[in-house]
Amino acid sequence: MLKKDKLPRIKDLIFQKIFLYNTIFFIIILCFVAYISFKYVLEERGSARVELLQQISESVEDNRNIMVNVMNHTYDLIYPMLELPMDKQGESIQNALFDIQSKIDTFQFDYSVDVVFNNKEQYSSRPSDNIKLKTIMQSYWYIKHFSGESDVSWSLRFKDIKNLDSYQLSYARTLYDENNKTIGVIIVNTAPTTFFHIYQNLVKENNTIYILDQNGVVISHSNVNMIGVWLYHIENFRSQYDYNSYTIKKKLDQNTLISNYYDQSSGWIFVEEYPLEDFILSYGRIVLVMLAAIIIMFLLIIIRSYKTTKYISEPLIDSSQKMLLVQDDRLTHIPLQNQYYEIFVLSVRYNSMVNRIRNLINTIKAKEREKSKLEFDFLQAQINPHFLRNTLVGIKSLIITGSKEQAVSMLSAFIKLLNTPLYTEQELHTLKDEVEYIRNYIALMQHRYGRDFHYLVNIGKDLENFMIPRMILQPLVENAIFYGISEIEEEEGLIKILAYYSGTDIHIIVENNGKSITQEQIDKIWQPDEKNRRSINSIGLNNVLRRLKHVFGEETSIRIQQREFGGTIVRIIISQGGKDLC
Repeated sequence: MLKKDKLPRIKDLIFQKIFLYNTIFFIIILCFVAYISFKYVLEERGSARVELLQQISESVEDNRNIMVNVMNHTYDLIYPMLELPMDKQGESIQNALFDIQSKIDTFQFDYSVDVVFNNKEQYSSRPSDNIKLKTIMQSYWYIKHFSGESDVSWSLRFKDIKNLDSYQLSYARTLYDENNKTIGVIIVNTAPTTFFHIYQNLVKENNTIYILDQNGVVISHSNVNMIGVWLYHIENFRSQYDYNSYTIKKKLDQNTLISNYYDQSSGWIFVEEYPLEDFILSYGRIVLVMLAAIIIMFLLIIIRSYKTTKYISEPLIDSSQKMLLVQDDRLTHIPLQNQYYEIFVLSVRYNSMVNRIRNLINTIKAKEREKSKLEFDFLQAQINPHFLRNTLVGIKSLIITGSKEQAVSMLSAFIKLLNTPLYTEQELHTLKDEVEYIRNYIALMQHRYGRDFHYLVNIGKDLENFMIPRMILQPLVENAIFYGISEIEEEEGLIKILAYYSGTDIHIIVENNGKSITQEQIDKIWQPDEKNRRSINSIGLNNVLRRLKHVFGEETSIRIQQREFGGTIVRIIISQGGKDLC
């Protein structure tokens, strides 16, 4: 037993609990505030970055429209020249391209125009660019134009496939003859840096901005070394990020805010990658101020918690001293504490608990007495000295009269009957086993009465393994024989044992066509007066009902009724209550 000075003080325990709970509470509050603040900042910053990318997209769209206008102008100039004689056609096309280039240079646009025919003739507004015809004609985008699969296209191409720095962003349009057959392609080119100039002022030390074409290839990037790289499969990009949205992903071992805007007209995606810690640091001062305020509030609550602990502990200590008067085997009440509401509730609940424990003990004792009574009634109703004496006397009489085979048969039936124990630890067995016991019992009764008792058993296969208490049907069959068919002719008597489902309930019926039970007898069966019950041998029925309710609940019932043309029907109804009992 612990000494008094070694036991913890309730004042210290209460203070520790309050301190712990306050700590946990304020950590949760701090995390919640930090989370809400972070979500707010992230929503604000993420939406702002998407809007910024949209503005970049609109500026890029202006440049794309200029390239489209250059293409349309070039197409309108060159298409009529296709009808000129071949010796004049080439010179006219080349002069037209020089004229177009002169106008482009006047507006200081970094564009050039190429014309490539399927007969391998090529023209350029900048002959110094040294176009690699073989490189163009082997390109996938050119093959699509040559086959007529594409009318216009945007692509990133290399002037020299051996030089990866010779990339150009190109807008191509297919040339057709008067028979609508492809004869060549007009190409308007620009350097990817043209688009970079639009957003270069937005690029800082750590953030990255780039543009993906409809195939996921980088056509503009704040890092020129990334241009031309197939960075994403478009479907994978959409599944990871969604269009016109922002999200946080881990890239290069750091959390990154990735924002994107999808331009529907071009199919291009504008992307910005921004290290998360960079913009969180910009809100660091606000977080520190909030943290300082929370710490100050926390200290104030600690002081208040100490005072509250002292205020609560004194009446608790007083109550605990009074509870020590309760011995282990003495359930006595404690005086009510009216000083504080909580202590009053504690003392009231304690006394209520004592009362409940007393009631539970009394209930358990009553149930034990009832259980003993049930076992006694069960043994008394099923096998009694009179029955055993008559059975053994019957067997002896058969032996004396020389009916040895009949005596052996009766003795075998009696032995089989006794194979079913009256009391075992296993209270339940299957309905199929119960019926087998009844067959042996009826066989024994046939020898006892010296006549045959006809019977019919009809049990659904889904109920053969249904578990019921042992020797439940025997009292019902005994009543059917003794009060029913034993008083009519042998050929006419019949006992039926039925079992089936009726909705969710299980019905077990023992029916005979012998002498009918009277309503007065039915009324007396369930009377509490034991003398009335014994007069009609109903102890077994009451025993059956009580044991069934013990196993299946109070909804279980036994109904007794007269048959229309004579006889009695005893119906056991087991309510499953929505449960599968099988």
